[in-house]
Amino acid sequence: MGDAIVLLEDIVRDYGEGEAATRALDGIDLSLEPGEFSALVGPSGSGKSTLLNIMGLLDHPTSGTVTVDGTPTDDLDDTGVTRLRGRTLGFVFQFHHLLTGFTALENVMMPAAVDRGRFSTDLRERARELLDRVGLGDFKDKNARHLSGGQKQRVAIARALTNEPELVLADEPTGNLDTKTADRVLDLLREINTDTGTAFLIVTHDEELARSCQRLIRLVDGHIVEDERTNSSGTRQKS
Repeated sequence: MGDAIVLLEDIVRDYGEGEAATRALDGIDLSLEPGEFSALVGPSGSGKSTLLNIMGLLDHPTSGTVTVDGTPTDDLDDTGVTRLRGRTLGFVFQFHHLLTGFTALENVMMPAAVDRGRFSTDLRERARELLDRVGLGDFKDKNARHLSGGQKQRVAIARALTNEPELVLADEPTGNLDTKTADRVLDLLREINTDTGTAFLIVTHDEELARSCQRLIRLVDGHIVEDERTNSSGTRQKS
């Protein structure tokens, strides 16, 4: 537990107040470890996006403790949260959210450039290396609006890796792609996980994809009802 990238303890998240309140998460305990390649599954309305937002420090729990990279986040101000998120976490979403007025290279640089206030030479080189890594080195100067859906998602993956995060949170990263392109994107995520040790948590509705991951976490009605890892022999064990 001590080296967990993200540690959630007794997380509750309510929306609304009084009798109108809705409980999205109810007493969640969860630890995400370095190097894991995990899937988070559950029916619509189970609390997956809420849980992802809390793990990613994009939302606050109603109660409970969130610790990221060994740092309790309860008393951090907005600046502290932003810095911790920026140095520890990366994000990939179903809709890539690229800036269409910028090139692929500029989109990859954007998270770090916002933090630093400029596009530096070393940042530009890092972005080039990442685009090469995702197979888009020849597209670095192409405007994002002219890229295909799969290419845009690969740019989004490169962008998520710009600050060398320990954990990438991916919300339905293949949900908007055709099957062949989705398989390529998933293979890329696995390759990055294997080669760099970057941990991934993938939110998905695809049961086959989820069961191919090293760890499967299932959420139903705001509760974790299944949490299993695959051991070296290929069998699943409860975490």
